[in-house]
Amino acid sequence: DIVKKIILVDALPCMREVMMPGVPAENLQYESPYNKQTLAMDVDQFKGMATMMSTNMTNKKDKIETITNWILEADKKTYVYGYTDLLKLDVRTQLSKVKAKALILGAPTYGAVAKETMEKQYTNLANKRIEMAPDSKHFIMFDQPEWFYKKVNAFLTSE
Repeated sequence: DIVKKIILVDALPCMREVMMPGVPAENLQYESPYNKQTLAMDVDQFKGMATMMSTNMTNKKDKIETITNWILEADKKTYVYGYTDLLKLDVRTQLSKVKAKALILGAPTYGAVAKETMEKQYTNLANKRIEMAPDSKHFIMFDQPEWFYKKVNAFLTSE
């Protein structure tokens, strides 16, 4: 009742459904082979993985190092287990309780299916507007800053 507006930037209520369709949250464990392998990476290996991930998050080559450094600055165990927690999370059913107006800004990294996925995942969120940033990946604020700030400011100043 206190929050009147929310803005979501390229976020989904259930990432697991996109990345691992049909896999139940209970199947994801902290002590998985993938997590153990990631935790065992030396500094250079982990930086290589972080750089690869960053490259897929922005179209702006000059921002890749910034994103990579954000990943590297995090505690590795917190990062790895936090990603597991993210994949376990599913708040789709709770969205019907949200009363605030929502602006959802998405990145069409995977074409038209991206908007369809957002619409499907946010079905239970009643008062929403979904807009897709042109020619953008996950970090919309880097790839399309003018578009991003125009959308955010218009939403925040609207009734």
